[in-house]
Amino acid sequence: MKKLELKKLQSMQLDTLEEVERICKKYGLTYYLIGGTLIGAVRHKGFVPWDDDIDIAMNREDYEIFNKVALKELNKKYFLQNYKTDTDFYLPITRVCILGTYVKESYSSHLRFNKSAYLDIFPLDKAPDSERLRKDQQRKLKKIDKLIFFKACFVYDEGLLKTKRMVKKLISLLLPVSIYDLIEKRCNIMTRYNDKAGSYLCSMASRYDYNRQLHSIDAFGRPVMLEFEGRLLPAPNRYGDYLRKVYGDYMKLPPEEKRKPELDVYQI
Repeated sequence: MKKLELKKLQSMQLDTLEEVERICKKYGLTYYLIGGTLIGAVRHKGFVPWDDDIDIAMNREDYEIFNKVALKELNKKYFLQNYKTDTDFYLPITRVCILGTYVKESYSSHLRFNKSAYLDIFPLDKAPDSERLRKDQQRKLKKIDKLIFFKACFVYDEGLLKTKRMVKKLISLLLPVSIYDLIEKRCNIMTRYNDKAGSYLCSMASRYDYNRQLHSIDAFGRPVMLEFEGRLLPAPNRYGDYLRKVYGDYMKLPPEEKRKPELDVYQI
């Protein structure tokens, strides 16, 4: 293996997005740039210079259609990854993986899922208008996330004589449920209010807090096109409101020591 240059990886990510966009256009599906990719579009008219992946989101209905049609439509140099297509995959999102690459993650090295470089697709689900119901949904998501964490046996610190790893492995073995079943249950919690009237959408699979990802439906709405690496790509209708809610002053650069890629990516 050899480590991929960041520019090369970003170019591969753009090719992956083009493949996703091809499928979306064919089936009339809508997606939005989100997260650091959206910051890059607004602040840099392309990638944040040190960013190493692409994040997009789709309304749940389009997300499920994409997952279905991409199984047959996706170019064979990619792999559609979610908890239904890949053993041990522990996230309630979909990834379009770039085959022939490898992402080094020490905490998940024991899990048997595809570890290629990826483009993330996050589902957007309705959140209830009631603050009480939102708090209940958030509580249930946090509870099941703890179970997923233990079942997956993530190890960031092995501890003296690897005792922490052994304890977590024991807890994982004692939990009488699979990662698949836990993610299935989490998705049921996420989609609980999709068939009800409501004013909010939430990216509940995000690394950020539920309330930071809670937005009015019209904040996404009809996409607006923003420049990204010389092409026009769809962004949330009120992307400024979205970015302020999630990141605060999104035009301010982070400290210099944080301006580096998150992933170690290799070409096989």
